[in-house]
Amino acid sequence: MLDLTFKFSQHSLTDFVECPRRFYLRYVVKQVWPLVETDPLGLDPFERQLYLWRGVMLHRWIERYWLGIPPSTSDDPELNLWWVRFLATDFSDLPEQRLPELALVAAIEDHQQQPRLLYARFDLLASEPGRAIIIDWKTLRGARPPRYQTFATRMQTRIYQYVLTTAGAAYNHSDPFAPEHIRMRYWLANFPDTPWIEVPYSEEQYARDREWLQRLIGDITRREGEAQFEMTSDERNCMYCTYRTLCRRTQALPPAQEQDQWVDIEAITELDY
Repeated sequence: MLDLTFKFSQHSLTDFVECPRRFYLRYVVKQVWPLVETDPLGLDPFERQLYLWRGVMLHRWIERYWLGIPPSTSDDPELNLWWVRFLATDFSDLPEQRLPELALVAAIEDHQQQPRLLYARFDLLASEPGRAIIIDWKTLRGARPPRYQTFATRMQTRIYQYVLTTAGAAYNHSDPFAPEHIRMRYWLANFPDTPWIEVPYSEEQYARDREWLQRLIGDITRREGEAQFEMTSDERNCMYCTYRTLCRRTQALPPAQEQDQWVDIEAITELDY
């Protein structure tokens, strides 16, 4: 149902894991969203769009910084605060080659051993012979930063490190990076006391990720027709899904204070910066 040019990503695979029907509607039939997005922490549409705008602008400013282009200015105090925190961060330990907004695609087999495409877009890849750090700028909201384990098991972490190990030889003098020479660092704009969380990689984790991704993509590609893309049994995944009316799952949303203490804006909106 998906041709061989389809690029699997952290967003599409997360959708499938949370709800196969959502994956089918969004990526197979490309159903127009029947609902506007609902904010898990209770922001009204204007506040939500303002927060998203700040996240986009911060990513653009940081991209221009690494390209040596002076950033624009803004009267928005929160965006300016994030920018000041970024400028105050010590990046002296990064490898010398620093490439912002780098897209990379790796091949991985499906259930029929057909090559499929796995896509990652790095906010920044810092590399030198024998060492690489993937950096992702996060504008998370919440009362406290996520735990290390949250990032270590995150779909994004596993896919990004796998893709770089598999397809990153061009950034290591044509030799693949050894998994143990790759790290992923999340920089947290809203938590100055925890400016980043770094996740190492290993040969064992690479093997686990390869097996897991092949199994996951194989599960998707062997399915045919809407009936084989079932709705999730965990209706908590429906609360903020824009397709919930199509599935007749329109239960009332819980109060904002009952939600998790942090929200990843990029993941909710599927913005691939």
